[in-house]
Amino acid sequence: MPISLKERIEMLRQGILHRYVIPALEERGFMVSNWKRPQSLEDMVLREEGWVPLYTQFTTWETYCRDSPLYVYFNTFYGDVYEKAYKICFVEFIINALSFPLKKSLVGIFTRLNVKDGYYWKTRMPIDLSFPDVYVNEIDSKYSELTLLMSHEGVIEELANVNKSKTERRVT
Repeated sequence: MPISLKERIEMLRQGILHRYVIPALEERGFMVSNWKRPQSLEDMVLREEGWVPLYTQFTTWETYCRDSPLYVYFNTFYGDVYEKAYKICFVEFIINALSFPLKKSLVGIFTRLNVKDGYYWKTRMPIDLSFPDVYVNEIDSKYSELTLLMSHEGVIEELANVNKSKTERRVT
């Protein structure tokens, strides 16, 4: 079965990411996490035939993490809005807490990623895969900036308390 142009473009983006960007991030302490980015309602588009996924059969859902609770996801299926689509990819920074009541000061920096059971908070930035070494630095600095901002607002501590209470409920 022949693959479509959209699938070829996604495979090209993933090849660049997996051969250069991800190994460079792993050198900086990012590792593959057990948590996978959920497929969301924004990953679909309404067409005449109904809701059609933007992602392809080649889409991967792995997330990468250096410090919990912030995760990095490379959205390779959502870059076709640009002129040179094969070069553009989105990096999503996702807070892994379902329907977490985020501080008002962070709403706008983070937006909702709506899923069946609720939502996650995320922020997204485009990267041009023509310059992967530049964007490794950008991803690392954005991750650090968001983590510091979350820490300053007390979000990391709140999330730790939420996770601790969930763990205690499972034990008892």
